[in-house]
Amino acid sequence: MKALRQIAALTRKDFKLQFRSKETLVLIFVFSILVVLIFAFAYGQVFPTEASDRGKLVASVLWATFVFAGIITLNRSFALERTHGALHGIRLTGVDASNVYLSKVISNVVLLMSLEVIITPITLQFFDLFQAVTLGRLLTLFGILSIGTIGFCAVGVLLAAMSTTTSGGESLLSVILLPLVVPIIMSGAKCTVSILTTGAMEETYWLTMLIVSSLVFFASAYLLADVVIEQ
Repeated sequence: MKALRQIAALTRKDFKLQFRSKETLVLIFVFSILVVLIFAFAYGQVFPTEASDRGKLVASVLWATFVFAGIITLNRSFALERTHGALHGIRLTGVDASNVYLSKVISNVVLLMSLEVIITPITLQFFDLFQAVTLGRLLTLFGILSIGTIGFCAVGVLLAAMSTTTSGGESLLSVILLPLVVPIIMSGAKCTVSILTTGAMEETYWLTMLIVSSLVFFASAYLLADVVIEQ
C-alpha cells in the first residue's frame, strides 16, 4: 500500500506540473497536427484507392507521429525532475527509485494515450478513412496503440533518465531509443494496417510480437530502474 501511495502521489505531481505550464501539452499536440497535415497536403486529394494501401499510409502516419511526440514527452518529463536537484529531493523523502520509474511510465502513457485518442480520429478524417472505420475497429486500434505506448514508455522513461544527465540529452535519447523500439514500432504498425484494412487481426504473429516485446521491455527496464535513477 505504501508503494501505491507513493506512485499515486508522484503521478499526481507529474500531472500538476504538466497542466500548470501546459508547455509540453501544447508542443506535442501542435507537432502531431503538423505531421498529419504535412502528409495530408503532400498527397492532396490523390489518396491511394486500394483499402490496403490507404491503411498502410494511415498506419505509417500514426506511428511516426506518436513515436516522435513520445520522444518530446519523455525528454520533458525527466528534465523537470533533474532541474535544481528535484529528483534527489524526492529520493531523500524515502521514495523508492522503482516507484519513481513507475510513476513516470504511468504519467507518460496517460499523456500519450490522451494524444492518440484525439489525433487518431483526426488522421482518419484527413485521409478519408473515418467513415470506413467502425466503433469496434476504432476501439481495437486504441488497444493496439495502448500496448505499444506502454512498451515504448517503459524503455523510454529509463533511457530518458540516463540521457538527461548528459549534454545534448534530447538528441541522445532519439539515437538510443529508436533502434531499441523497432520491434514495437514494426509490430504495432503491422497490427494497425491489419485493423484498418480487414477490421481484424488475421495474423497473430505481429500481435504476439507486440505484446511480448512490450512486456520484455517493461520487465527489463523495471529491474534496471534503481541503478539508473540512483545515478
